[in-house]
Amino acid sequence: MNAKTEQEIQPQMNADRRRFLPRSLRAAGGNNGALLGEVPFSRSRNPNSKRDSFSPLQQSLRRGRFSVIRGWFRLFESGFYLRQSAFICGFAFSSVLLQLPALGAEPVIRANLSVATTTVDQPVELQIEIQNARIIDPPEVAAGHLQIDMAGQSTRYQVINGQPSFSSIFSYLVTPSLEGTFSIPPVAITIDGKTYYTNELTLQVSKKAPNSPTNAPDKPYFGELVIPKDSAFVGEPVPVELRFYFDRRIWYQPYPQGQFPIIDGDGFVTKKYPDPVEKEETVNGKRYRLLVYRTAITGVHAGRLELPSAYQEFLLHLPVTQSSPGFDDFFEQSPFGNQSNAFERKDVKVETNSGSIEIKPLPEAGRPADFSGGVGQFTMESSVSPERSKVGDPVIFQLQIKGLGNFDRVQPPHLEAMPEWNIHPPVSEVTPLDEVGLSAIKAFAYVLIPQAPVNRAPSATFSYFDPAKEKYVTLKVEPKPLTVSGTPMLTTASPPPVTPSAEAAPSPSVANNLTRFSASAGFATLRQETWFWIVQAIAIGGLLAIGFFQWWRAWDARHGQARALRRERRRLYRDLNSRDDENVLCAATRLIEVDFLLRSQDTSRQISAEEAVKRRDIPDPLRARLLELVAKRSDFVYAHRFSPITPMDRIGIKETLREWEKTP
Repeated sequence: MNAKTEQEIQPQMNADRRRFLPRSLRAAGGNNGALLGEVPFSRSRNPNSKRDSFSPLQQSLRRGRFSVIRGWFRLFESGFYLRQSAFICGFAFSSVLLQLPALGAEPVIRANLSVATTTVDQPVELQIEIQNARIIDPPEVAAGHLQIDMAGQSTRYQVINGQPSFSSIFSYLVTPSLEGTFSIPPVAITIDGKTYYTNELTLQVSKKAPNSPTNAPDKPYFGELVIPKDSAFVGEPVPVELRFYFDRRIWYQPYPQGQFPIIDGDGFVTKKYPDPVEKEETVNGKRYRLLVYRTAITGVHAGRLELPSAYQEFLLHLPVTQSSPGFDDFFEQSPFGNQSNAFERKDVKVETNSGSIEIKPLPEAGRPADFSGGVGQFTMESSVSPERSKVGDPVIFQLQIKGLGNFDRVQPPHLEAMPEWNIHPPVSEVTPLDEVGLSAIKAFAYVLIPQAPVNRAPSATFSYFDPAKEKYVTLKVEPKPLTVSGTPMLTTASPPPVTPSAEAAPSPSVANNLTRFSASAGFATLRQETWFWIVQAIAIGGLLAIGFFQWWRAWDARHGQARALRRERRRLYRDLNSRDDENVLCAATRLIEVDFLLRSQDTSRQISAEEAVKRRDIPDPLRARLLELVAKRSDFVYAHRFSPITPMDRIGIKETLREWEKTP
């Protein structure tokens, strides 16, 4: 092959002196560097071009290099999409798993009103929430003298304490047309062929609030205190609204954030504010944004209750105008004000109008003995579970007081005293049916322990004052039938026979009232079962075993290293009798280290024999013999200078080590 042919096939280098490995060389073997070194490279320049020209071989090399880059990129890209797909699939699978408990749980349906009292033509919001079920069509709601219109539908998914919950929420606007107390009957909802019902709701409607102003002031912002009635009884909660109006071009925010309005005056208590409601309303032909706070006030003593005003501080952004100086003139111009659209920040205290209400005392006549302060309109229902039981087994007796009133003053109802029942104090729970809590359900759960066979639960009474009827009302639930079987746990002592003794016998009336419960009352039958004590013994034994195991682990961690060193010391003493001189010297030096570590507090540290000898306070002759022993072992191991160990030397080594161990 001539020189010209060789020059044509020589691969060229780029201007930056980089070399490219062709695909054929890459496939030839793994030693690419060696193959690359065998290929001569040269560079040729086209005189007619300012750029380097590449031969076909060099272009092939470039394509080979970029194919490597593309291959790695595709590999990374495929791995990335694989991980991304796996993540998406895992997330979807986890979401399905989280929803399984929610979809498999029993549906929970509840209904509530935004407020339990309103005025004529003033709408309130009704919400029906359905948990653990998917409902598409809104339920049909109807009630007499109430116009109910569908307002919207929403869904909510949340996880509380690891338990997922899915809810469908339907909102309605309820507008009353007459004054009075109206009931919204239970709404039937069918889910998977089974019919469920919402709870019944009560809405109290009054005339236009006598304490509200008839003409609102013509201002960019103002407040209003609305009291729906002008008289109430002591302990009767009166719903009130605090309304703050702002021109729709004013940005506002309660200041400081989270602050609620303050009502001036004394002689009353207020309920906790729920979150305010925002809406729009037209007043005197102008559009305002309205912020409504709802609460309830309760008079604590009789007399005229004066409410001078209520106020709330706000942070406002007011439009700035350059025309006439009056603020009201701005709202007669363009909604955007001047071309700069400037705003002024201002802290303001918005006050409402004043109001008053007459608080009347509760009548003394006809007050029941079990009256505890409940004022309102209530109903009471009872339930018992289970309906079949045995003597000594607990029975849950639940009483529900539902209605409209001061549930914070509602005390547990009075139960009929029955010797067959051992009654424990109840546990109460309040479920509000509106935002303020005036309409609610208060449940009392009693634990009853039957002491003898019985076929009914005790009856219950609850007394309250009805402000609408202005009289006391006593509710009574009849005994619930149930069946309790078993051996009686109570006995009645009969009077002793009359004997001519000096001591007087108890009278028959006293003897008949002597009732003695057995020593195993309540859950005593459970304590008498053999399996109960077996379970307790297993539990106590398990706890003792866990405690012993934890103590053993701690003790072993604290003393394990020392025990290992003692075992090693016994083995090293046996090695001193070895015929191999190297083993004897290594065992002797290691015994020096082991003894030093056992004397120290930290048995896990590392120390050399020479350092151990120098650190201990020992006699100088002993120190010299030990250092000589260490040096002899070092000469044998590292310098290979060694003189044989005689039997006398072995005896001397053992005596030196014993003296080393006995030295304090």
